[in-house]
Amino acid sequence: MVNANKIVRDRCNRLTNSDKQFKDIFEIMFIDKDNILAERNDGYRIFKTTYNEAYHRIYDVAYSINKSYPDLKNEYVGISCESSVEWIIIFWGILASGNKPYLINMRHPKPLSNNILKSLNVRYVLGFDFGYEAKLIKYDELYYDAPSGYEPHFENEIALSTSATTMKEKIIFYSGEEISAQIFNCKAILKQNKQIKKFYHGYLKQLVFLPLYHIFGLMAVYLWFSFFGRTFVFLNDYSPDTILKTIRKHEVTHIFAVPIFWSSIEREINKGVEEKGEKTKAKFNRGINLALKLQTIMPHLGLKISNRLLREVTNNLFGKSVRFCISGGGAVKDSTMRIINALGYPLYNGYGMTEIGITSVELSKNVNDRLKNSIGYPFSSVEYKIENNELYVKGESISHKALIDNKLTVVEDYFKTNDIMHQDNDGRYYIDGRVDDIYINETGENINPDLVEKLLNLDFLVNSTVTTYEGKLVLIAQIKEYNSKATLDNINKRISDELAKLPLNYTISKYYFTYDDLMASTAIKVSRKYVEYHISNGDIKLLSFDNLKVDTEEINSKLVNEIKEIMAEILGKNVSDINDNDNFFYDLGASSLDYFTLINELNNKYDISLEFDDNANMVNPVKISSIIEERI
Repeated sequence: MVNANKIVRDRCNRLTNSDKQFKDIFEIMFIDKDNILAERNDGYRIFKTTYNEAYHRIYDVAYSINKSYPDLKNEYVGISCESSVEWIIIFWGILASGNKPYLINMRHPKPLSNNILKSLNVRYVLGFDFGYEAKLIKYDELYYDAPSGYEPHFENEIALSTSATTMKEKIIFYSGEEISAQIFNCKAILKQNKQIKKFYHGYLKQLVFLPLYHIFGLMAVYLWFSFFGRTFVFLNDYSPDTILKTIRKHEVTHIFAVPIFWSSIEREINKGVEEKGEKTKAKFNRGINLALKLQTIMPHLGLKISNRLLREVTNNLFGKSVRFCISGGGAVKDSTMRIINALGYPLYNGYGMTEIGITSVELSKNVNDRLKNSIGYPFSSVEYKIENNELYVKGESISHKALIDNKLTVVEDYFKTNDIMHQDNDGRYYIDGRVDDIYINETGENINPDLVEKLLNLDFLVNSTVTTYEGKLVLIAQIKEYNSKATLDNINKRISDELAKLPLNYTISKYYFTYDDLMASTAIKVSRKYVEYHISNGDIKLLSFDNLKVDTEEINSKLVNEIKEIMAEILGKNVSDINDNDNFFYDLGASSLDYFTLINELNNKYDISLEFDDNANMVNPVKISSIIEERI
């Protein structure tokens, strides 16, 4: 039986008595070499990698770098790799070779990444992906075996970037000491909430949904758990079917993800319940209310009972193994917190930034505290203060050095987050929005667009934001191209109905449509600064309802019917319920995860290579059929 308390106590004591360098973190992390580091599957079999296997491969990579590139010392080396066991090996291999890894954001535009590589004087990128201006060291060609007695000389700094929504080239640096301080926060977390250390069938397994080159993925997903020798489960792709099957097949216990993930899960649950009729919907809502009452009375036992009580949903969702969930990286809806927690999957809200790491999580075992949607209290490694409603953070675990547009910035005291916060009477912190987003209306009243957005239910849109345009507070709605007139009329009516619900002081003067992306492909939420910048540049074009395109394309009936059959199977609908021009998102209620599944199915059936990002207009059977005909 694994004694989690003993493991945490022992490893934290070892780190306390060390120099707190990356070398020390690494050596402690790989103490129990028989532990399983990672799992993946090919659809049938599960493949496992032990810490011992990864440890020796890391040494081989470090030795190969030293032998093949003897002039490469104390430099930044880019990691060109998606989240995987190989990413972990490359990360530590670069450090062990006496160099510093730069965690390339694989979803950044190549020009931005190339500029950052130049700013860091990066000569080499290690991994798999071509296309960067630095030289590529192919991972598969680092084939030297480290000899017995090889002693690597670790570097003690890493760098990563923000998500590129601010239009600034921003590089954040972390030392081993700062990362160690973040790891020490785990002791306090375990004291406050025992649920985070819960195992299932003898294992604690973290789903790697978040990229490891993001601070949330790097710190909360990887380093918090790998330091204590736990297991990571990697996904083959991000289709909903793959995600849910992977969670159930591997018996994942921990899921940390961004609000988009959790809201997609909520939407899928609600859609499935509504399709079964009002009687089932009423029964489900009674079950939700009862589950939350049980958890209020019996916090831990109530979770298990809730999971069984709502097993018609949970058996087809995550199953029985999930023990702890965190949402971070943006605002999560109150309704989302309510339904996920009610299912017996305890969902907690966290807070952090690339510049400060992960600094707080709501950790109450009381479900009613979780449903308040606070971010909890600051960790022991940091201090919070609020001045003029804005949060400032300082502490030993935050980054104290950044390169912003090639200018070095050093943080010696408090870091200004630009996040608007407030505290309740219990001292909990709540995010209210961003300082830069506040709008002053005609009467001089300050309006927070985030609070306006919380009042709107616009899940039927691809994306949306409430922002300022030409001095007015407006709504911008991103939709897909090539919709039928009936679809467009439906979208327009639903937007009008939502806006009509707003209080008078939150009135939005106008709304616009756009076919252009409102968020960068790397982002986890819409940034108003990003939207405003790209509107001014002409990259985001705003259209009135009368200027929207209406699809009148001729169709291949046989192909269209085949596509409708595929859609029906993915969405659990009857083919007769899907019309030729039905929008996959708005009319049929699909999520972006469903869209991944659709593209995979089309590629397999027609032996083509459609990409998720390259086919944004594939939203109804007619349009899809024309694109497939072109490819075939």
